[in-house]
Amino acid sequence: MATSSATIQTGEVHVWSLRFSDAESDIANLSQLLSDDEQARAVRFISDCDRIRFTVARGVLRQLLSAYTGHPARSIQLIYGRHGRPALTASQAHGINFNLSHSGEHALFALSREGDVGVDIERIRPYSSAYRLRLAKRFFSELEFSAIQGLSASKVEQAFFACWTRKEAYIKVHGRGLSLPLSQFSVSVNTMSAPQLLATPWCPSDLKLTRLWDLAAPRGYRAAIALKTFAGDPEFRLFKWSDKVSPGL
Repeated sequence: MATSSATIQTGEVHVWSLRFSDAESDIANLSQLLSDDEQARAVRFISDCDRIRFTVARGVLRQLLSAYTGHPARSIQLIYGRHGRPALTASQAHGINFNLSHSGEHALFALSREGDVGVDIERIRPYSSAYRLRLAKRFFSELEFSAIQGLSASKVEQAFFACWTRKEAYIKVHGRGLSLPLSQFSVSVNTMSAPQLLATPWCPSDLKLTRLWDLAAPRGYRAAIALKTFAGDPEFRLFKWSDKVSPGL
């Protein structure tokens, strides 16, 4: 019987951050943790950088899932939803829901025992506010675009990425990928107040089921998390993989 060495208490959500360069010296060990299909997928990457980051992200994910479920990292079995969202098999999950995201040099791993979780991190690229407004008009809802368009040029960047990460986290909590167009629901774009889910016409009841939070992110990045059917207000516990501290690593 599996015995886990890391525990998520009631009301907690654990978020692990990873800087890829901190794990590159462990890539040989992390690679050995990957399943056969993950190793085959890694080989197919054309870019060495993409291959290394995929290998590190999946290896670290398996380390974390092993710590929380008690199953050996190499034997962790992942199943994939219709749109590619990974999850633990029922026999190994022990109530654990997880999600991961990576962009640029950083990755985030979120784990919860109370409902589904979606997380997103994005590197803030140095584009002009005019370009961001064109992207917002093309991909965001009319409500979101109107809010961003009304901001000064100096505030467009943060509002754009606040909106983007909140929307990505929301999509990921539902495991929908881009099968749910970004324009089909609305989130708040104000970076000075708590994120809100404003409109979900594709699923009106979701306004009461799913909530959003911003997460602390490294300089030059923005991050957000979404939780569905989570009872009460979560306590976010933040850990760095490089510290390999409790719980369980």
